[in-house]
Amino acid sequence: MSSHHIIRENQEPALIVASYEALDEEYIGQLLEWSPTVIANDDTVDFFLAADIKVDIVFSTKESVYEQEKIKTFSITKGFIPDALDYLIYHNHKAINIVCDAPDEALKAYCAAINIVVLSHGMRYVYIRHRYEKWKEAGARISVPENRLKSFVGLKQINRNEFLTEQDGFIYLEFNSDEYVCIGEEI
Repeated sequence: MSSHHIIRENQEPALIVASYEALDEEYIGQLLEWSPTVIANDDTVDFFLAADIKVDIVFSTKESVYEQEKIKTFSITKGFIPDALDYLIYHNHKAINIVCDAPDEALKAYCAAINIVVLSHGMRYVYIRHRYEKWKEAGARISVPENRLKSFVGLKQINRNEFLTEQDGFIYLEFNSDEYVCIGEEI
């Protein structure tokens, strides 16, 4: 018996890659498994083309022609990631994985319109409002701004904004604000 998966347009998280060095190639390969919309910039498009990975959109500061067919190109106006997010939101994408050197505070402005996950140098960052609950193994490192915490369970603080899970099981975070809070976890 075989299974068939019907993937609707924009159902899978799109992929913005601002720095291919921010994540190992194996993990990037996992993100590409479901053929997401791939968005690159001048710095990352050559990485994808050299690896024969289909690129859908390039945001660029220069006029370029690519050998790969059907690549849409757009000029950068606000910045690579903000322009890419504006494009995805306009085209009804619901979720995005962003590979970059570090999460940017400016991403919070987009969280109400699109689900954002940032992957950077061994960390996965998510933007959450009100509370966060997740099963984690003992000893997992979690980063969260302590000035946003109202309460937490299952964690012990080891440094400023850095916590470790105390045991295998669910951790709970509750925030003291209605704003989105960036939570980082090791991957």
